[in-house]
Amino acid sequence: MTLEIYDRTKDSGKLVLPGTRLAVTEEFIGGSGTYSEKNYVYSAVTGKVIIDLGRHEISVLSKPQSASVPKIGDIILGGVVNVSRQMTTVSVSYINNRPVRPSYTMVIHISQLSKEYLETADDAVCLADIVRAKIIDAKTIPLQGSLIGSQLGVVLAPCSQCGSKLEKIGRDKLKCTDCSYIQRRKTTIDYGSGELGFKL
Repeated sequence: MTLEIYDRTKDSGKLVLPGTRLAVTEEFIGGSGTYSEKNYVYSAVTGKVIIDLGRHEISVLSKPQSASVPKIGDIILGGVVNVSRQMTTVSVSYINNRPVRPSYTMVIHISQLSKEYLETADDAVCLADIVRAKIIDAKTIPLQGSLIGSQLGVVLAPCSQCGSKLEKIGRDKLKCTDCSYIQRRKTTIDYGSGELGFKL
């Protein structure tokens, strides 16, 4: 799965996944956390893009940083690890764009997945989706979260049939680039942009 953000590399600090296309090799040389293939520089790790315009070098920093204690209103980024009829479970990797070690666990009840009525939680999210969510209760273990809001929801999703990239073709409607299978997700307004982080 390849995400293209090489046309927007003027600002450092974007949060990217492995395989994200960062730049063309004619413009930038790849630094740490990257690899080059077929005239492009890609991210080799999950982390923040670092751009040195003077040296024309682009890198990805994945060094964990200490994160503050989670609190209500914080924005998380994580992967969906379980989906039941009434809720979904997310493994939290980032809080307010800062990596956390070890990761936290968040559960999101079906009532907090969308403003619209859902029959089951998998009408909004599926296994292996990357989601951006808000903490609504930080006193419980696991954390309680919500996907309600235009900037919250699925930011990246693989096809449930073949695992390839899903592209947005309508409001909360995605289509596989390989097998053309159409699926529904509660997506963010910037789904597919390559920007996983939240503008704090």
